[in-house]
Amino acid sequence: MSKAKRAQLARKNPLPRLAAWSIGISISESPAPDLVARGLGKIHLDHAFVELTRHLLAQGATVTYGGDTRVKGFTQTLFDIVRTYDRQDKPTLERIRNYLAWPIHQAIPVAGHAAVADIATLIRVGLPIDLEKNPITRSVNPGKPLPSDPAENRYIWARCLTAMRQKMNSEIQARILLGGRYGGIINGKPDCFLGKYPGLVEEAHLAIKTRKPIFLLGGFGGCTKVLCDALLGQSPAQLTLAFHAEADPIYRDMAERIPFHPDAPIDYRIILTDFQRAGIAGLKNGLDEQENRCLFDTDDIDEMIALVLKGLTGLNVT
Repeated sequence: MSKAKRAQLARKNPLPRLAAWSIGISISESPAPDLVARGLGKIHLDHAFVELTRHLLAQGATVTYGGDTRVKGFTQTLFDIVRTYDRQDKPTLERIRNYLAWPIHQAIPVAGHAAVADIATLIRVGLPIDLEKNPITRSVNPGKPLPSDPAENRYIWARCLTAMRQKMNSEIQARILLGGRYGGIINGKPDCFLGKYPGLVEEAHLAIKTRKPIFLLGGFGGCTKVLCDALLGQSPAQLTLAFHAEADPIYRDMAERIPFHPDAPIDYRIILTDFQRAGIAGLKNGLDEQENRCLFDTDDIDEMIALVLKGLTGLNVT
């Protein structure tokens, strides 16, 4: 459709309420014990994600997400949903923005990117400049994955994921979090992650530090609930290095031995302090304390969507 035709349609049909918003969604599966303790399962988290995304797209928002285009989980769900919301007032390619860190996009064949080229705008975030001449990165062939060990490899993963999250954070107006892995040992097995911090922790911290509106949907447990507790002044074990070092020796080795310069070193004390100091007021999401506390606890999907939309539509896009 030509620009002139889209402009004509826009004059006849005013843009929906969230047409100017790019909204980051942070989600991964909550640990099974968290869901079971709430009488829930993965199907409930999946349903919440679908309904939330559907409403955001229906209101004209662009939904952003960091994930692998090959994975059939939440990323593929996004692509499936957008096919049903091909609005005339916004090109399809502007509905989903999928951010890919270097270790991910360099390992995906060209055909893998082409398969979703008509559904999403793929943002390939490159290596941090200081890593371009690193012997490890220079030895990785296109189309081949970067192993997650030893610690030197994990360091590259962490730096690249941080770079991707920083770029995404700079290009969104708000972030929504629900569920999420938080590492540690779950049901006797280590639950490892590849970043500097668990993904939702790092994404929420970036948003807090840059004063982006954040919505924490804690009713499905997981990392989001951990962050809710921290904002309420608690000190969750999941926000300590010891919690993760016990489960993942490679992560411990990376954190203790490899300098993160020019990035800041891994320091959970700073992360925890920043969340505690921010408190509910630091969410800056247009909701009052009572409404945010409701979002922290409710598993009623209609209620959480109503509160998120209320907060978003009451804010000014900057």
